[in-house]
Amino acid sequence: MFYRYISRNGDNITYRVTLKLFRICGSGTNIAELPDRVYFTIFNKATNTRFDAPTVERATKETQYLGAVDPCIVNPPNICFQIGTYVRDITVPITAAGYVVSFQSCCRDNSMQNIIDTRVPSNEQQFPGNGATYFTELPGSDDILTNSGPYFAKDEAVLVCANKKFTYDFSAKDPDADSLVYSFCDAYGGGYTTDGSGVPRPSDAPPYNFIPYKSPFAGTAPLGIQAVIDPKTGVISGIAPNAGKYVVTVCASEYRNGRLLSIHRKDFHINVTTCVREVVAAMPEKYNDCSGYTVTFLNNSTEGKTYDWDFGDGQTLTTQSTDPLPHTYAQDGTYTVKLWVDKNSNCGDSATATAYVYPMLRPDPRISGFCSNTTTVFTDHSTTSSTTDAINYYRWDFGDGSSVADTSNQKNATYQYPGPGNYEVVLQIKTAQGCERADTSHIIIYDRPPLTTTEDTLLCIRNSIQLRAESSVDGNVVNGSYTWTPAYNITNANTATPTIFPKVDTTYTVTFTDATGCSNTSQVAIDVRDTLIIRTIADSTICTGDEVHIRAFPDGEYPLTWYNMADNSTVGTGTVLSIVPPAPAVNYLVRGELGGCDGYDDVKLTVVDPPVAYAGEDTTICYGEQVVLRATGGSSYQWTPANTLTSPISANTVARPTDTTRYIVTVTDVLGCPKPIYDTVQINVVPPVQAFAGNDTIVMLNQPFQLNASGGTSYIWTPVDGLDNPNIYNPTTNINRDYTYTVAVYTDEGCMGTDAIRIRFITGPDIYVPSGFSPNGDGQNDIFRPLPVGIVEMDFFRVYDRWGKLMYSTSKYLQGWDGYFNGAPAAVGTYVWVVQGKNIDNETVIRKGTVTLVR
Repeated sequence: MFYRYISRNGDNITYRVTLKLFRICGSGTNIAELPDRVYFTIFNKATNTRFDAPTVERATKETQYLGAVDPCIVNPPNICFQIGTYVRDITVPITAAGYVVSFQSCCRDNSMQNIIDTRVPSNEQQFPGNGATYFTELPGSDDILTNSGPYFAKDEAVLVCANKKFTYDFSAKDPDADSLVYSFCDAYGGGYTTDGSGVPRPSDAPPYNFIPYKSPFAGTAPLGIQAVIDPKTGVISGIAPNAGKYVVTVCASEYRNGRLLSIHRKDFHINVTTCVREVVAAMPEKYNDCSGYTVTFLNNSTEGKTYDWDFGDGQTLTTQSTDPLPHTYAQDGTYTVKLWVDKNSNCGDSATATAYVYPMLRPDPRISGFCSNTTTVFTDHSTTSSTTDAINYYRWDFGDGSSVADTSNQKNATYQYPGPGNYEVVLQIKTAQGCERADTSHIIIYDRPPLTTTEDTLLCIRNSIQLRAESSVDGNVVNGSYTWTPAYNITNANTATPTIFPKVDTTYTVTFTDATGCSNTSQVAIDVRDTLIIRTIADSTICTGDEVHIRAFPDGEYPLTWYNMADNSTVGTGTVLSIVPPAPAVNYLVRGELGGCDGYDDVKLTVVDPPVAYAGEDTTICYGEQVVLRATGGSSYQWTPANTLTSPISANTVARPTDTTRYIVTVTDVLGCPKPIYDTVQINVVPPVQAFAGNDTIVMLNQPFQLNASGGTSYIWTPVDGLDNPNIYNPTTNINRDYTYTVAVYTDEGCMGTDAIRIRFITGPDIYVPSGFSPNGDGQNDIFRPLPVGIVEMDFFRVYDRWGKLMYSTSKYLQGWDGYFNGAPAAVGTYVWVVQGKNIDNETVIRKGTVTLVR
């Protein structure tokens, strides 16, 4: 929003106020249409009271598209926005302070990358989130009444590619030719939803609040720290941020003869897009570590292309590789290096770098004084072997995060740290020709110098020992002096390594003082011994072949040696002897030595064989039988699993397993070896015999019938009446009356099961069909089926209702109808049936009739 002076009529003055609103093309929930009219709300600047709020019709609506797009971008975006212009001549009485003309809208796009979305979704009418406020300040008599404010001259669509270099002209013009200074500034929020007609409501009174920005963005850095605005030209340039939409506000400050007249703001949403070029040339912009005449250039360009290098010294190279490329220069100098990718292609690209070639710049910081109560000294010993260059810049960063004054540009510097801790010191050096290197040192600042000494120790009264003390930081020895006290039986007491020979327990104290006067103390307690006292375990009995761990209990830390007393051979060292003793007994001695002092103890181990457990032989029983388990070899027994045993803690117990079971017996004795020994016996249980004599059946009178049993390996039929052989599984019977046979079935293990079959005899061959059935689920006459006697093949069995509808059909033997049709019970009544089959003489037998269904 900006203003232009029009005229003055007495105490009244007229300005033309213009508002430009921008929106992206398209439609959606986050894209509001340009309103047909808006309110220009006018406030008295001195009191912030509202003067007027006229409505202003939209004067123009234009659409801006992205112009010519680089044809080498493979995914050119569709950039389009619309501009609505609202113009109103405003006449106001002249005042000293002037007026504020304001417009507010309720809501910004909530997908902005650099501002915080403050909406309250549950109540967006009352808390719609970040709105926008645009205003201009009309001058008063205290200012220049005839002044016209600046305005931004260009409203063009510009392509901004993510993480790429870009420029964007944000320049403005001033009707009075006043000078303009440009800067990034904070965007204003605020505003309400429309009044229901699509028109934003009149503005609130000033002052207005800024919108909140997301870190690391800010109003002064809306596109990040790599994008800047030229204060003289208004051109934004640099490296664009990641893809997304960003709020950018530019302030054009108007000056006349050094006096600030007005500030005009333009608030714009920039859409940063991901651009993919066919070819990209990329390499670091400078190589300035000056480590010699050979520089290794990095090629981060598009793969699989032709690369032309110009090293700036008259040497060139063409290659198809992007591998690091070393190049050696002949002399000192600063060279401009250029890389072309696909040089002869219309979509080729190039990149430029600066190479600073000077022999070996070596940073060499030296640091001394590490005590926090004194000053730490930083000395530079850096060198360059170049005869045409010299170091002209130093910067020490002392790594003190608690201070903003922890740096120095002196070649040699001092700094006092606030307290002990680990600090990272960085020395950065530069040369007149542009070489630049840095070195990082990790230092430890202490309030007392670190001090390590010999640990507390034992000493034989007849010996001496050399003590040691040391002060070091990160492996570097700290210079200083040592003093040991008391002056009792000690030599070289003012060194780090004195020798002592006390005759009584004594604690020696060492004091170390570094070069800055910081000191620390430590103590070493000397336990003086005349004799050593050692104890080991009591005499014991162990099991043959077992490894034992014999422990010694000395009265101090000194070497121990174990011996076999039978031959005085050494069998181990240390406080624990792990060994398998030989039978039948052995004596071991443990001896401790401390210089001229010693002590010892011994132990006798008797070796006894463990019990011999025996659980008996594996056996097999029939299902339901029991077996007696008998164990031997010890004095006590425990059987598992115990749930099928009568007495699981006895040597002999009765087992009643229902399936094959492995019984484990644990055997112990009282002869000295406490080790439990195990043995296992398996009882195989033959499952119940599944004897089957066949289903009860009906056979034809005066015809032989063959029985057929199963379930075992041998069979005995009873009674034997009518049987041709009662000792086979399939004998034939000629009996001609209803009869029941029983078969006894035996397995190979001798286990037996029985079953019976009932035979009925009916004259045949024929097919017998009942005259009625009652499918009510009581188990009696629920199925209607034919009874074939002497029929060897069933052709079909069919049931029809009285209108001829087929209700049921089957060709299976002894299958029948359950009285249901299509899943529902059939109606009570009479049905017609027909059945056909072949008898034993291969003659066709057909029968027809009716059946009554009752329920």
